[in-house]
Amino acid sequence: MDNNLNVKILESYVEIDKIHDDINNKIFNFITKANELVELSDDDYQIEKTLKLNKISLKGYVLDSDLCNQLNENNMNDYSIDELKKYFNQYESSSNTDYSNYLLALSLYELIEDIEGQVDSKIELEINELSNIIQDISNIKNLDKNDYENAYYNYKSLLDNCFKEDKLDEKSYGICIQILNDIFNFYISGYPNIPDEYLYHEDN
Repeated sequence: MDNNLNVKILESYVEIDKIHDDINNKIFNFITKANELVELSDDDYQIEKTLKLNKISLKGYVLDSDLCNQLNENNMNDYSIDELKKYFNQYESSSNTDYSNYLLALSLYELIEDIEGQVDSKIELEINELSNIIQDISNIKNLDKNDYENAYYNYKSLLDNCFKEDKLDEKSYGICIQILNDIFNFYISGYPNIPDEYLYHEDN
């Protein structure tokens, strides 16, 4: 039994689990604030199923604002989110108009980017950890989607062998399988989706 390996896997799992909880909290935070924007925008903005679609929707909502249209007319199309926030704040104070809805949309866009960055970090950490046992696990980044199934079973059989040969104890083996599943789920399905109950349905 490789006790060092088992201890390392457990320690990594604690860190991965912490990041996972943080991602879930941020997604819940996004849903809460996105619901505020649905109300503030009089349903012009709706919560979408995927993070990518929410980014597109938020971008469209902000770019449709009178301020962005004005910037566009003045050929000012190249600005960062921070610069746009400043424009909204300046315009808000000089024109006495409430732009909290657009500022909220911008902060939601940034929150999605934060969530995506954290998911990327978690997957990177998981790949690094498994590479102690499965040397070529990082090859998943270059695999064709049609090869995922074969690769998954090859990697899983390596973990099975480590368990049979007593290199991994039962708990570490279970964690490794969970990490392997998580990595493949990400490469097959992408970033986490927004749960259905938070989406707008016509029949509601």
